[in-house]
Amino acid sequence: MSSAASRPDSAVSGRQARWQPHNDSRRERIVLAAVELIEQAPAGVEVPIVQIAEHAGLAKSVVYRQFAGRDELDRRIRSEIADRFVAQIEDSLDIAEGSIHSILVRTIDGVVSWIQDHPRLREFLRTGPSESDPDVDGMSALIATIAASTRALVSGLAGVVGVTDDTSVDTMTFAIVSMTEATVTRWANDPEPALTRDQLIEEVASYAWHVVDGVARRHGLTLDPDQQLTEIITRLIAGI
Repeated sequence: MSSAASRPDSAVSGRQARWQPHNDSRRERIVLAAVELIEQAPAGVEVPIVQIAEHAGLAKSVVYRQFAGRDELDRRIRSEIADRFVAQIEDSLDIAEGSIHSILVRTIDGVVSWIQDHPRLREFLRTGPSESDPDVDGMSALIATIAASTRALVSGLAGVVGVTDDTSVDTMTFAIVSMTEATVTRWANDPEPALTRDQLIEEVASYAWHVVDGVARRHGLTLDPDQQLTEIITRLIAGI
């Protein structure tokens, strides 16, 4: 009988647990190295695993011990990219400060900045699935994640004033998020865009506002896009 087979399961599990932080650290180093190299690579050029390993200061064999293969590594990379994008957008979506208009502008500015500043990462997101959803490409999964986050926020605000139509909220948030991503991506890919960056942000913010306003009016709510959102919520709760 081998020594591994003769060890109690608890001993093997304990050893694995002790090594887990070390393995997690290595996986993170590999993924971060890959993201850096993808940012630097020319459009459409795949970064080889040996280059990722060297950039992470590890042997190629270590990469294959941490990931089952290139597909698993690429899915983890796309998840890392998506997490960064989501973090930036969620910071912009802070409703504690600003009017509806300023929050929309701030959030769309964050989308424009990320898409404009990270063209290779945006391109990589579209090359396959992330860890979150194996059936769709990383960008589609990212849009769904941001829409879900936004939907949770809007549903909470709607619930405060007694609006419980989840279907409208779901359709509205997905429409705004997908429209924003597609419009900004088209603008970023245009070598000679008709709109300046600031014009684009204001234009897309106005589209988003009209969607929000239309849904609100259908539920009997009249919103002022230039009033502080916290004041609007307070007013609506008070029935003013």
